[in-house]
Amino acid sequence: MEFGEMIDALIWLDEHFHMIRPLPDTMPTIDYILEKARAAVLRYGIQGLIIDPYNELDPNRSGGISETEHVSRLLTKIKRFAQHYDCHVWFVAHPRTQRGLGVGGGTESLPAPTMYDISGSAHFINKADNGVVVHRPLAGASVGQGDPFTVQLLVRKVSSQAFCALNLGVGSSGLEISNRAAA
Repeated sequence: MEFGEMIDALIWLDEHFHMIRPLPDTMPTIDYILEKARAAVLRYGIQGLIIDPYNELDPNRSGGISETEHVSRLLTKIKRFAQHYDCHVWFVAHPRTQRGLGVGGGTESLPAPTMYDISGSAHFINKADNGVVVHRPLAGASVGQGDPFTVQLLVRKVSSQAFCALNLGVGSSGLEISNRAAA
């Protein structure tokens, strides 16, 4: 990339992406993030919000509610925000630690996680409209064990929308994409 292209890209990013950052030494609540996102919708006309990662949100639960109920309420707030402000929301949540290649002494490739593998609650799949897993099956692989740069995008849930399967293979040999519409 040439210097001029880099400057153009940085200007484009500055015009199209707005960061929501909590105050130093604080853990943001979902209410804090959604209030700042509401202001961004009204001020900048944002149409998409990425909350990343879930485990960086304030984990305190009011009234002694269970983690399952806490997650249910949190996801309900996010869905209501998305519907009210016509704003797509991507909520990034990582699965529990998996054992596999280079993790906990495992020697096999990592199995692809499901939405039920997200620590906290089955509500992550029950309440989500869509679920996509980004999976690196050979993360931590040694030379000769396969391509450690392989990435899989796995559609785990699509609710009441047109479905498109995307098989994306990213490795040291390049990029492979195949696309088919479901019947």
